[in-house]
Amino acid sequence: MVIPPPNVTGNLHIGHVLVYTLHDVVARWKRMQGHDVLWLPGTDHAGIATQMVVERSLREQGESRTEMGREAFEKRVWEWKETYGNRITDALRTLGSSCDWSRERFTLDDGLSRAVRTVFVRLYEQDLIYQGRYIVNWCPGCRTAISDLETVYEQEQGKLYTIRYPAADGDGAPLEVATTRPETLLGDTGIAVHPEDERFKDRVGNHVTVPLVERRVPILADDFVDPAFGTGAVKLTPGHDPNDFEAGQRHGLPEILVIDKDGNMSAEAGEAYAGMDRFDARKKVVKDLESAGLLVSIEDHEHAVGHCQRCHSTIEPMVSRQWFVKVEPLAEPAIRAVEDSTTAFVPD
Repeated sequence: MVIPPPNVTGNLHIGHVLVYTLHDVVARWKRMQGHDVLWLPGTDHAGIATQMVVERSLREQGESRTEMGREAFEKRVWEWKETYGNRITDALRTLGSSCDWSRERFTLDDGLSRAVRTVFVRLYEQDLIYQGRYIVNWCPGCRTAISDLETVYEQEQGKLYTIRYPAADGDGAPLEVATTRPETLLGDTGIAVHPEDERFKDRVGNHVTVPLVERRVPILADDFVDPAFGTGAVKLTPGHDPNDFEAGQRHGLPEILVIDKDGNMSAEAGEAYAGMDRFDARKKVVKDLESAGLLVSIEDHEHAVGHCQRCHSTIEPMVSRQWFVKVEPLAEPAIRAVEDSTTAFVPD
């Protein structure tokens, strides 16, 4: 039995005690029945979570990861691990947990790290792991992509901005588009309307000009658009929105990243906005649109906004080069094992 390794982020809590007591009961019961039982103890490095608690500790001492540099910060993290990793195992020993302490492991031990690399390469050679550009939940605070499960959505009172996009080439009237994130219009590469929306049927195939950046973009028909939202026409920023990314893939739109991994506007956002915090840029974009006579209205709008479960930063959907796993061929044999009762869920 491999212990679900506790993270070296602090002391054990009552939840750990409950889980490990249940494991200990099973281990002792099976030994009394005559089985050879190895209950393998260990701790988990919990990379991002440990980084967060160490950084919090540094802030309390008036220090920061960026100021001290990578090498010194890594040294501090290892010192943290030595302190809290030992506290965790000492607590398990104090509980009387019947683990085999001679085989204790840490997830960054050389042997385990080598095993991870070996499996990674093996899966890569089997074409089950691949690298590609895809939209991810990027946390500017932790500076990493996080999973959907680690993204917590909270209702926030925001604004809905209606913006006028001038027709390109004098091709018809301006198109009004509603958005909650006006700063991302700097990366717009298209406008989408629902294919059955009579209001825009004669506009599909035409072009408009993205305000402030003067980019000529097409008006497209796509059934992901909700005709009841805003004006019925939505801006497409494939680099910074999951729905827009998928629509962009369907229609061959380019991805322009106007927000960088620190949550600041990139050089692609243009000289007037590059380097600004994304929320400060929102205010400036709104002000510039108003000055240009292209801001139609601002309304109060409550909507769900994703936040990082760990540091609570506002998540930035962003196209990024990441490693991905092809889950389907790995899941199929696991599903079959349950269906043919090779693996059993207890209780049913």
